[in-house]
Amino acid sequence: MGLQEKRAIKSFEENQFPDLKDRMLQTLGFDVDIEVKWNTLDKNINLNNYEEAFAGVYFEPTIKAFEGICSDDMGKEALQEVLKKIVIQDESGIFSAHKWMKFEDGILTLDHESCVNFGAVDDRAENLQELLENSL
Repeated sequence: MGLQEKRAIKSFEENQFPDLKDRMLQTLGFDVDIEVKWNTLDKNINLNNYEEAFAGVYFEPTIKAFEGICSDDMGKEALQEVLKKIVIQDESGIFSAHKWMKFEDGILTLDHESCVNFGAVDDRAENLQELLENSL
């Protein structure tokens, strides 16, 4: 990872991530650890796309899925009982909305190529919501 990529990732981490994290936690209605493996998100693409890509790949679909699940107290309580941690990474070369998420032992792992298909927010959200609801 070069200096420009490091700066772009650090800018997202400091400027956009706090608001997106707050939105996720507000939607959930409870606190959960969110670990972002920032060093895995560098894919040497156009640096101007980092902010839109990271938000569209990881955060917007997750917020949307949480909105669907947490639309009532039953959903919030069920998710609070099982969700212990969220891990965001780009380690496995996954670009499919059907394969980008895994939920095991209370850990929700979101593993998707950080700058691919970042406009497919709805597809990722639907698949994530289905996975979580089937686990509750």
